[in-house]
Amino acid sequence: MILRFRRLCRQGWGAVFVISVFCSACSPKLDITPPTAPPLSRTVLGYGVISVSYTGVMDEPSKSSVTLGYVREKTIVTVLERRIIREEDTLEYWMLIEGNYRGWLPGQVLDVYDNLEKAQTAATSR
Repeated sequence: MILRFRRLCRQGWGAVFVISVFCSACSPKLDITPPTAPPLSRTVLGYGVISVSYTGVMDEPSKSSVTLGYVREKTIVTVLERRIIREEDTLEYWMLIEGNYRGWLPGQVLDVYDNLEKAQTAATSR
């Protein structure tokens, strides 16, 4: 009698587990929308201020790529994307910017700020 009771209990718990797995798989999926507050709501990473006298905007994130044009110190650009690129034995940050030219700059030639007002303040104080 005791063995039969134990076997029924094991089968009962197994049935409960199987039913709970099926029920959880059938639950409706919730749509997840990012909050309207930054940083998830931003379409840009920030605004950059060129910190060197002038630099070339490249068509690809590489020192050996084609130069599209040049930007001067204190120029404010929109930063759209950031990548880490391995060149030879080093890792370098490259930023996709948009301004007079849309292209790539090495990360060390610009300072990035959260909003346009901070970038404008930094550019005028240089």
